[in-house]
Amino acid sequence: MLSIQNLHVRVGDAEIIKGLSLDVPAGEVHAIMGPNGAGKSTLSYSLAGRPGYEVTAGEALLNGESLIALEPDERAAKGLFLSFQYPLEIPGVPGLTFLCTALNAQRKARGETEVSAPAFLKAVREQAATLKMDFE
Repeated sequence: MLSIQNLHVRVGDAEIIKGLSLDVPAGEVHAIMGPNGAGKSTLSYSLAGRPGYEVTAGEALLNGESLIALEPDERAAKGLFLSFQYPLEIPGVPGLTFLCTALNAQRKARGETEVSAPAFLKAVREQAATLKMDFE
């Protein structure tokens, strides 16, 4: 569960987020929508721990643990991931390879066995079929 209570975030001299509270129960997916300048990116960056985005008040808990006290890589290891609408492509790195590597980093942080590339591809194909998506 992600629980944000009375979050205040400053970028430079400007307070961008002023007292945001939000609870996202485990297993739910929420979309943060709003006009340009509403603070969507600031919220995402501050939760991910991006430098320059200072939480000045409030708290953000992921499964009961404070995100604010964690370094960005520790937040990622706990399962917090920031994705972009139009992600940059890394030349020579296929998207599925990137996703499989990210999954295995998560699994390693939790002490779980890594997933092989063929097993990952099989799972992706199964999920795509469930969603009636043309994967190939």
